Amino acid sequence: MLQFRSGSIRLAAVAVTLALSLSLNAKLQAMEVVVTAVTALPTKHDLSQTFLELFVKRVNDEGKGIVRVDYKGGPEVIPQKKSAQAVQRGAIDMLHSPAAYHAGITPQSAALMATNMTPKEVRANGGFDHIRGIWDKKLNTQIISWSEAAAQFYLYMVREPTYRADGTVDLTGYKVRSTGAYRALLEALGASPISMPVSDVYTALERGVVDGFGWPSVGLKALGLANAVKFRIDPPFYHLANLVLLNNDKWGTLPQAAKDILLKVGEEYELSSSKRMMEKGAEDEAAILEAGVKIIKLSGKAEKDYLDAAYGSAWKRIAKRLDANEVSLLKSKLLK
Repeated sequence: MLQFRSGSIRLAAVAVTLALSLSLNAKLQAMEVVVTAVTALPTKHDLSQTFLELFVKRVNDEGKGIVRVDYKGGPEVIPQKKSAQAVQRGAIDMLHSPAAYHAGITPQSAALMATNMTPKEVRANGGFDHIRGIWDKKLNTQIISWSEAAAQFYLYMVREPTYRADGTVDLTGYKVRSTGAYRALLEALGASPISMPVSDVYTALERGVVDGFGWPSVGLKALGLANAVKFRIDPPFYHLANLVLLNNDKWGTLPQAAKDILLKVGEEYELSSSKRMMEKGAEDEAAILEAGVKIIKLSGKAEKDYLDAAYGSAWKRIAKRLDANEVSLLKSKLLK
């Protein structure tokens, strides 16, 4: 009888412990804040995968019971052209997107790409706080992270570029898929920029709708574009500027613990994503070489003119949209 009672007591204790544990977990889940998120680029894109692996997973691991990012998908959920407005008005809480995709709302986006400094350096000199204030005011968002900055841009072509007498690139008569990131450069080289979703680029190349496109040093292999081009113009230009944005209204509802986790992981993500970009860039380099893509390496005056056209046209375009004082301030924070 005593053994039966002891066994019953132990079973009862286990049952109580389990019940308390389930109750505690239920309470923690109820307290956990959920942040919905989308990416402006397709889910399988290297940049989106980096966001999911190095930011979303880290937040969800460190934020158990406090904050969780619920990834909904890419452009199939919210089209690229509407993603900035969606996070601005709170239709989605969080957006991972190239800054160029919302340059129409925040002209300073172009300056983030035309920098020769790292996000860490810009944080240290106070530039990051200035930039956050702009996005706060103009896009109703908090910048949680400025990521993937180690990646740069290249121009890829299916038709070999023509050259001026001095050896500089001349794309007059070429149609090139563009975003706000490098439109100014294409115009400076004489090309006709054409806007289209990433998903349409492969077909557009096949049908001759475009003769080439600009692309970061990562993502070409993942989207199957390495075999779609024949030439790449070197050197690379600009720096990729992806932003993790969080709607201000959502930000205001978060407990401080959740904010601290997002900001901490966001700053760590700036470093880890740059390391990942270097690794992925090496993979893409191998893929285009295997596909037989010819690398056109500019040198001397041609190289200098090409980079001057890239950075000069970018800052010239920025100056047309912002007042002189703002441009001067941005240069002081973003250029060495």
